[in-house]
Amino acid sequence: MPISRRTALALLALSATGCTASPVVTGGPEGRAPLPEPEPEPTRSATASAAHQATAGLRALVASLVDSPQWEAQPWAVAALAQCDAHVARLAVPDPLSDSEQDVFEVTVGVVATPSDAVAAANRLDAAIADTARALMAAAGDAEHGDLRLCYTSIATAVRGLTERSVAPVPGDAAPRRLQPTTLDASLPILLGHVWALIYGLGVGLGRLSGDDALHPVGLARLNAARELRNELRARLGDQVPEQPAAFELPTPMDSRATIREAWGHLELQVLEGFARLVAADPDPAWADGMAAQVAPVQETGTALTWWPGWVA
Repeated sequence: MPISRRTALALLALSATGCTASPVVTGGPEGRAPLPEPEPEPTRSATASAAHQATAGLRALVASLVDSPQWEAQPWAVAALAQCDAHVARLAVPDPLSDSEQDVFEVTVGVVATPSDAVAAANRLDAAIADTARALMAAAGDAEHGDLRLCYTSIATAVRGLTERSVAPVPGDAAPRRLQPTTLDASLPILLGHVWALIYGLGVGLGRLSGDDALHPVGLARLNAARELRNELRARLGDQVPEQPAAFELPTPMDSRATIREAWGHLELQVLEGFARLVAADPDPAWADGMAAQVAPVQETGTALTWWPGWVA
């Protein structure tokens, strides 16, 4: 069919319009803006994962004791469960030292059967405590920085405290956080100062207690152990030992059995905190062992460990 001149002109105009630039990109992928890189999936070490798993398992076991007729120490179980919840929450995130919102690592814990009797419950609990503390210390050994090493060591110390069911853990005023780096040389004199204060306070208390008081042999044993620790620290410091003060300010009046016991507990906690500073400063396992060794002396005074031993507000 012949095309009229008017039709030909219209087609020509249409073809010319189709050749103008279009705001729509119709080319291949090379013509598109690059997509943003996806956020990398959070990762953690195998020991950190194992520590989380073990702590979650301990938490499940403690939860099975709450309201259990086989477990009489219900106030302790409720307090221990609250501590376990706080620990699991920290261990479940990529950065346990941050309070910011983070993705959570999931772990699966099997159903925990209620123990058949109180003895079985105590045995299972003690075994779980030991296993969890070991897993936490393995994670502490792999920690890249001192503050994270202290975080894992602190949780392990609190977990060890669950072996003493007469003193329930308490939240406390401090929690794990980023720390300014410190050094071994700066931290050793601080621990020595706490040990000196403990020796002084033990001596004052022993001088005011009667010899037949049940607290007297406890204080005497601690005095001998504290003197040995003092000597070890002096040997480490060599000619850098600071001058020892003639006296120390006591945390309580120490004018009764109760205030003597309270003061001793406070002074023992300060020694634990001195070891904690060294854990953050130096990877030598001796400092973590020192924190662990302070658990019993603190609790023997009736003083509770916090959820985060060694952290100071």
